[in-house]
Amino acid sequence: PEAIKRVPGLYVAYAGKGARLVRIRGAESDQTKIYIDGMPVFPLSGIASNSASTLEQISVDNIEKIEIIKGPGPVQYGTDYKGGVILITTKKGQGPAKTALNLSAGSHEAFSSYLTHSGSEKDLSYYLTVGRKQGDGHLNNSNYDTKEFNGKFVWDLGKDSALTFSGYSINTPREIPNGIDPITGEETASNISWSYDTPIDGKYRAIDWKYTYFKETNVALQYDKRASDKFKYNVKWYHVTDGNSLWVYNQNNATLGIDNDAHPIWYGSSWNSSGNGVEFTGDLQTAANNTVTFGMKYNAIDWKMDERNTDLDEHGKDKRIGYYISDNWIASDKTNVTLGVRYDEADQSYHYSLTGKPTQDSSSNLDSTDPVFNITHRLDEQNTLRFSAGKSHVFVQAKSASTNLTAGLPVPDPERATDYELGWKHNFNEQSSLDIAVFKNLIKDRIVRRGNSEPNPRTYYNIGQTDIKGLELQYNRTFTNRLSGFVNYTHLKAMDTNADGSVTRATKLPTSEFNYGLTYSVDKLQASILGHVLSDVLTNETINPRLDSYHLVDLSFNYRVNENTDYYLRVNNVFDTNYWETASYPGDGISFSAGVNLKL
Repeated sequence: PEAIKRVPGLYVAYAGKGARLVRIRGAESDQTKIYIDGMPVFPLSGIASNSASTLEQISVDNIEKIEIIKGPGPVQYGTDYKGGVILITTKKGQGPAKTALNLSAGSHEAFSSYLTHSGSEKDLSYYLTVGRKQGDGHLNNSNYDTKEFNGKFVWDLGKDSALTFSGYSINTPREIPNGIDPITGEETASNISWSYDTPIDGKYRAIDWKYTYFKETNVALQYDKRASDKFKYNVKWYHVTDGNSLWVYNQNNATLGIDNDAHPIWYGSSWNSSGNGVEFTGDLQTAANNTVTFGMKYNAIDWKMDERNTDLDEHGKDKRIGYYISDNWIASDKTNVTLGVRYDEADQSYHYSLTGKPTQDSSSNLDSTDPVFNITHRLDEQNTLRFSAGKSHVFVQAKSASTNLTAGLPVPDPERATDYELGWKHNFNEQSSLDIAVFKNLIKDRIVRRGNSEPNPRTYYNIGQTDIKGLELQYNRTFTNRLSGFVNYTHLKAMDTNADGSVTRATKLPTSEFNYGLTYSVDKLQASILGHVLSDVLTNETINPRLDSYHLVDLSFNYRVNENTDYYLRVNNVFDTNYWETASYPGDGISFSAGVNLKL
């Protein structure tokens, strides 16, 4: 997340269960797609919510560049997102073998260590990283211990072809902080029944949640080939796994001295899934000014959930297939037009059986056809206009569907949206530019999770219609060869039309986001300031129905002793601002980390 925080217009947000994800233009943090070297970071996002995943797969030092696609984008990345797409390209090894070590320590007993080995020999380049990050977090019961490995090998096969083998493995056992009462400051328990706690005064008290393991792996093989001057293609295969073990302490059972299979003190459940995916993309130049891109994607994933104290058998299968084609036409030296369409289909099956409860078997087949149109026109050397329009969708996650079925509730319908954007970019000169965009998203059947204080808590339902209108401004400026900066502001108006016809402000979406940054370099020292301002946010929790706006400021310093040694210091929330990230979780106060990069 550290590298993504520095990108204008991106906001790293708490996503639940101790994880952090990214907002683009206010969209909820699990509705942004992230690709690393062309591979989806969360290929299981259609199965289980991204909210339990993290952004620790690639360390900052491994990143070559980050690209952001906002609004309706290329159909090859899918049309099943609302926020946008983040494309991360990692470094390739170059030259003689070299090894680097990164060590850091900081607040809340945080410590991290990363060892990188990279280089190239003849037709092979490689980049490998192994690391560990651990700490206690700023809240009680928030210990974490992340171990990870990632690597990339690229073979130049000659004849305009290459083979890339890449992947990562990460295990993030961690505790999940208990909620905090915003009035008393005391820890709160979760009022849930599924952990088999015994109610006292009509309330359940589940506390001290933790993952004893949370493992993700992604292994991929990609073949790139330029078959001729007019046609090139790539084929990708990947294998993904995802497994975790969640434990919850039932406080009432402990108080009553009850500990058996029907009412355990420690409830445990596990989730395991695995699957394979294949993707193909081809680019055919049909004329000097026209290129057709086409492709397909197929993945099939099996998932299973069980409980330590019961004979629960809950499992399912999720198959996704998609086809797309787009045409890019360079109409003139000033005008570029792209028209694409994508078809996606999801087959989901679900089985649930548990002694004493009705057995359930269900299946569904959903599909969506989404067109996307983009046009850019350069008025002159300084001004460029752009317009895009398209449709998008979000299929209900299989895990979310199972939650509703288990509770005896209907499965939510898919979200379907129509998206528009009109933008203008003005280059004042080589040192500064201004980008303005107005956008609109009309979402039908937005899928929302009920709050803990609502009837049928933690289940899912559709909001009839959500109308989002927004404005984004971004200004970039290089003041001198030592000083550069940016300002990004997004304003949103998001309104829900509910089942009874009433119109209310949408929950979980801010009305504005503002971030800015300045970087100053002199000799061996580089200093940066990064600011984030988030407006108030409505929640669907009675304990904290409205989160106040806040302003955070972070500082970072980097000192290069020589080409082999760098020291750095990062100070987050330097003014120790009090704020709430969610209805139950206050944000961290002032904190720091200090470290060193060594080339061995």
